[in-house]
Order: sequence, then structure tokens, then C-alpha cells
Amino acid sequence: MSAGAVRVGRGVTVVGVAGLVVLTGGWLLLDAGPLRRAVVWAAVAALAGCVVALTGTVLRAGRITPARGYELALDAARAPAPGTGAALPAVLHGSRRPWVRVTAVALAVPTVLVLFCTLGTGVPDRGAVPGRIADADYVIKELPVVAVGGVERAGSSSRASSEADYTVRLPAPHGGAAVPATFRAEVHRGVRQVGDTLPVAYVPQRPGLGAVGADTRSAVEAQLAGRTLPYGTAAVAGVLWGVAALAAFCVGTAVTGPPRGGRRVGKGWTALRATAAGVAEHVERPTGDHAGTSADTGTGADTGTDAGAGADAGSGSGSGKGSARYACLMLHTDTGDVPLRLAASHRRAAPLLAGAAGWLLWKPAGPRGKVPADFVADDGWQLPGRLPAAEAARIAAARTPDSFTVDTARHTRLLELGSHWARTVPAGVLLGAAVSVVAAGALLLPVDGGWRAWTAVAGAVAPLLCWMITGLFGAPRAANPAAPVEAGPAA
Repeated sequence: MSAGAVRVGRGVTVVGVAGLVVLTGGWLLLDAGPLRRAVVWAAVAALAGCVVALTGTVLRAGRITPARGYELALDAARAPAPGTGAALPAVLHGSRRPWVRVTAVALAVPTVLVLFCTLGTGVPDRGAVPGRIADADYVIKELPVVAVGGVERAGSSSRASSEADYTVRLPAPHGGAAVPATFRAEVHRGVRQVGDTLPVAYVPQRPGLGAVGADTRSAVEAQLAGRTLPYGTAAVAGVLWGVAALAAFCVGTAVTGPPRGGRRVGKGWTALRATAAGVAEHVERPTGDHAGTSADTGTGADTGTDAGAGADAGSGSGSGKGSARYACLMLHTDTGDVPLRLAASHRRAAPLLAGAAGWLLWKPAGPRGKVPADFVADDGWQLPGRLPAAEAARIAAARTPDSFTVDTARHTRLLELGSHWARTVPAGVLLGAAVSVVAAGALLLPVDGGWRAWTAVAGAVAPLLCWMITGLFGAPRAANPAAPVEAGPAA
């Protein structure tokens, strides 16, 4: 069942985020019609399927703690028989999935907010009159207002936005008396008075179909096209959404490093025998801070800083301007203790990995940032991480280049510490996600009313609210939580 949970987690990560993006994009960008209905309802069905799949996985296999999920991942990555530890693997696995998971979460949160904001404020359908006019040979002309009624202001100011019923006279098709037509329109500043003009869409040959008007021509065109939001508002929402997507990409890269493909170990690589010691806080100082010292590593227990929670922490007391503090897995080597930054919770991972012996491998890179590195344990698992560039440079300066051989017959298994997340989802989050999907489906119905805003708010906050109410009561307890392992003294 563990392998099935891993597959479910991977599928939900991809399908769920894709469904959110398609639903938001379809609602924002597509005109009313069969295509938009098909796209948005297919996306809602995909999201509902993700919630059902996660719920089924938890019900069948049972919910576990995140720490137990790490144990299952480690058990699955171990080889049936331990290796000799003398040979290096010729090929290292790629490690794109941690980046995908973190980036997906960072993208899903702003996408949900954009989605429910636009669902709550957008018009779900263009209505009968705009639909009939759009299907005919219509024109848009400036016509004078002959009557105003039913005024509703958005504020107390005379320049506040307003909605009102405006009446205009449509020219008769073959002369004769003009045909009055009334429509409700929103005006952004004030109220249009009798004698003012508004852009109005109507069918010259069939004035009896009625009219559609607004304060701008683009707003009239948006109503005829069945846009959920006016073109200008949709463009602003799209730009904000794009900025959030770029920020999500940056967050995923900052937490896990750039996604890596498979690599072949060869000339120019550095290989160290290493033993996992525990978790400690690493202080990375900027270039030139304290000559001859690039970083300090604390010897205390875990500080609670996890790679999955965000980017590196800022400077701390006494650490120097611009220094960064973050938790890392300490590795004992013949060149001293080496910090390895993981794309996982160091507090949970360190007790499981402490004492494991193997090879620390990396290919030297530039002098800044973090260098992609992998710890290959003797019992067959490969753990991706990153080394501070200053540490990699220190090791390179302290060691003479040595030659090593690789064993093309040796194979490793990638250790994905977060791969069993599908079994760790709290019941409150699952319930809230189901409420959000139902709310999204209700807001897609072509029914307007004041209930839409409240339904959108409920859909946006339901996962967090339900988790706060029910998540703590349903949280499983670890039988014997392992204490953090302290690292040895820093080199």
C-alpha cells in the first residue's frame, strides 16, 4: 500500500495543481459558451477526483505521522542487501519531485485565492438579453439616456461607483417611433444623468430584443462575450496571478534547489567517505566576513528550521550582517563536519539517518550559492541535498585531487523523504478541500446573487478552518518519538 500511496501523492500533485490552473484560467480568459463549460467542469471533476483519491488512501491505509512517512520512505529505498561501501555508483538519480511538490504547494495557495476572488465577483452568465443580441447582427453606438432609476451607490461619495437602470431609445428599423429599451449598468464614477450618452449594443433590425449598455465600449463587449470579468479586471487578475506563479517558482527553487536530472559520476567530481551524525544549525556568512572563516556550525539540537517550510532564515544575533542560519544534516568526514541541506524536515530526518555511512558526492560549481550534492549510503539509498559553496571550496582547498573508480553495476534508489505525504494529510484538510470543491462547483452555476461572495469566502478558507477545528483532534500520536541527534563538534 505504501507504493500506492506514493503514486497517489504524485498524481494528486500534478493533477490537482493542473486542475486549479485550468479552472482559474478558463474562468478568467474564456468567453461564455460550450468550451468554457467543458473546461471548467472538467477541472472541477479533476479536483474532486484528487480529494476522493486522497481520502480513499487515508481510509484504506490509515493516516500516519510525517515522521512515520519518513520511515516508510527510508525502508522503501534501502537495498535488499547492504553494499560493500567500497564502490561508487556510476549514475546518480535525478531529483525533480521534491522541487515539484514544493513549487506545487507554493503555486496552489495564490491560485486558490485568485480563483475564489474571481468566482465570487464574476458574472456567471451573460444573461438572456446579451445572449440574444450577441447571436444576432448587433451594433454598438453611443445613445443618450432618457431616464434613470433604481440607483444603488457603492459609497456615500457622489463620485462612488453605482448601478442603475438606464433607458435609451433605439432607432426603429424602417423609420417611425423609436423603441425604448432599459438595461442595468454599472458606472465607475457617479451616476449618468438624463442627456448623457452611454455605449449601447442592440440589433438595428430587431430593436425588440432589447439593449445592453455600460460606461465603456469594452465593458459592453465583455457582456456580449459572456466574460466573467471585464477585460481590464481580468487582465489585472491575470498579472497578479502571473506574479504569484513566478514567486512560487522562486520559492520551490530556494527551498529544494533547481530540479536535477540524472548525472554520471566522472572526472572532476569530489567523493568523500561520510557518516551521518545528526542535525545542527549552520551559519553561512557572506564573503569577506571574518577573514579565513566562511561558516560556523552549532553543536546543539535541532532549531526547528526545516527545508520544507521556506527559504533560508535571515541573520541572527551575532551572526554578522547578511549571514544565513538554517538547519542541516551534519556529516562526519576526514575533512571535518560537512553540512548537507535537505529538501525535507531535518528534525524528522536526522534521527532516522544518524549513523548511516556512505559517500558524499558532488561536482564543484561556482563560488556562490549552494552546490548540488548527494549522499549515497552503503545500504543503497541516495539522498539529494546541497552544500554551501564556501564549504565545498574549503574541502577542495584542504584535499588533494584523488582518483576513484565507479562501479557501473551498482544501482541506488532515490530516497524521497516527502513521498508518503498522501497518508499524512489531516482529516480536517480533506474535509475543507471537499467543501472548497463543492463551493467552486456552486459558483460555476449560472445563478447570480449576493450568496456568491459568501460562498467564495467559505471556499477559500475552508481547508484552513476545517483543519483548525478538526485537525488537532484527529492527529495521530507517535508511539516513541525520537529525540533529535546532536551533531559532533564543528571542524
